[in-house]
Amino acid sequence: MTRDVVAVPEKAVRLRVNGLRIATWTCTPHALEALAAGRLVHDGFITSADDVLALRTLPPEDGILGVDAEVPPGRMAVAVAEAEHRDEHGCGPRFLLDCRPDLIRRAPAAPPPDPAAFHGLFRALYDGAATYRGTGGLHTAALSDGASLSFLHEEVGRHNAVDKAIGHALLEGADRPALGLVTTARISGDIAAKAARAGLAWIASRSVPTTLAVEIAAVAGIGIVARAPSPDARVFAPGDSVSEAR
Repeated sequence: MTRDVVAVPEKAVRLRVNGLRIATWTCTPHALEALAAGRLVHDGFITSADDVLALRTLPPEDGILGVDAEVPPGRMAVAVAEAEHRDEHGCGPRFLLDCRPDLIRRAPAAPPPDPAAFHGLFRALYDGAATYRGTGGLHTAALSDGASLSFLHEEVGRHNAVDKAIGHALLEGADRPALGLVTTARISGDIAAKAARAGLAWIASRSVPTTLAVEIAAVAGIGIVARAPSPDARVFAPGDSVSEAR
């Protein structure tokens, strides 16, 4: 199949929580409320749909899209304190390992499906992502019960794709601990952290994890399947060291 050479959409988006500007970044301009919800999970502002008091997309302002969120004051205080801690201590992406492993530590979750299942899951991922299939210019992420996909999203940003899948599931009240993440992206420490904070059971990618991702997943009890749709898929179980795989 010949892919069209096109410019894929990318716009700036601004997120405000309880009137405070949290971040401005770029995204594929759709499903902005799901994107914001996923970002709020990762940043500690919410843990469930009950924490979302309001979430609304705003008209563009100076060419920047906007999403306003309202969360309980207690959740706001927790997230702001977390951000201040990261800034003060410089722990950055190791925050969940060195400072607050209690936020993600749990017994090993349900293991990933047998690697043989991933050929079909990734075929469904590619088939469900029309723009990815046509251009190769976007990342795709979805959640899965091991048999089928749900909450599938395409994005210019791999982190955004994961946030949209997680945020969509949260807003729909899905049973996230029963689901895994299926993604076209490399599994970085940040993506492992997103899955861990969302309470997902496992992660599968067509690519490979970083050492930081394996460390975070081990603390969170999450299995990682690397090169999942290929015959040489490798599973990093929660008890494995960074250098081990089976």
